[in-house]
Amino acid sequence: MRDDEGYRTLIGRIRANGEGLARKHLELARQEITEIVGANLRAAAWVAGAVVCAGLVLIAFVFFVVALLALVLPLWAAALVAMLLFLLAALLLAFIGYRKLVLRGPERTIAQWKESAEWLRKRLGRPSASS
Repeated sequence: MRDDEGYRTLIGRIRANGEGLARKHLELARQEITEIVGANLRAAAWVAGAVVCAGLVLIAFVFFVVALLALVLPLWAAALVAMLLFLLAALLLAFIGYRKLVLRGPERTIAQWKESAEWLRKRLGRPSASS
């Protein structure tokens, strides 16, 4: 009877430790994903800034540039050149925002899961996945 109780206690501790480890892994994943989302929100702010700037520039500056170009070009050509310049500026700002995006998974969490799985394999005497 005593050995049976000892095994139950041991199995209970192993289960509790496993649950605690899994909880910690999930907590790390949540934290890492929160960091990634925060970085992506900052990048989205850059993209939103690009859109706002492109719109404001088109509204406020388009008449001036078209009128200035109309001094040396026909009106339709001046409008076309101005439109292409504004498009180039908007694309540049959008590209900067895109470059600031963080497109990756929760790398630390994945590494921790792999490390824990390897540790468990060693403790159970099973060959590792890399062998």
